[in-house]
Amino acid sequence: MTTQKPPKVQILKERTVNTYSDLWHGSGVLLQLSQEDPKGSYWLWMGSLILAAFSIEAYLNHIGPKIFASWHIFKKVVSPEGKLDIICKELNIKLPKDKRPRQTVRELFKFRNKLAHGMTIPIKEESFCDVNQHWYNYMGKKLLATWESYCTEENAKREREDIKQVVERIHESAKLTDDHLFSLGFSVATASLK
Repeated sequence: MTTQKPPKVQILKERTVNTYSDLWHGSGVLLQLSQEDPKGSYWLWMGSLILAAFSIEAYLNHIGPKIFASWHIFKKVVSPEGKLDIICKELNIKLPKDKRPRQTVRELFKFRNKLAHGMTIPIKEESFCDVNQHWYNYMGKKLLATWESYCTEENAKREREDIKQVVERIHESAKLTDDHLFSLGFSVATASLK
């Protein structure tokens, strides 16, 4: 007696991953966690800032091809700040580099680059104070690299506010009706009996 093999089910899945949205969401989660429990907040602020930097960079790579047919040329050779400049110029968006929100984004890219291309650096500081001052308190204060000093709640909040403002302006100016800002993507799954 032969046993009949059960029918097979074919499953097809598709998903669009909006990387910039996922990174943006992660940045917000880390900032929120730092506010709920201050223990270890320095690392949460650092993570929030890094994910925010990656998010705007990923957004520029998301929106770029929708504005420029030749985006693939820019993608690998132009810095994130250069990409922002190119997109803003094309969409006629004025973001002075010495004012918020553009200044904030510029600072974030500098921070991102210092970590992405990190190396061991010596830090020295010499100062003088009167012997009657609490000089021993100063002795225990840790010297910080500029990127370490940047990991604050204030900076994490400001970066998120200003990045959101920049991204919203770009998205609005691009007039994309089929692209929902900060959408985590779209999934479809089907099953059929074979």
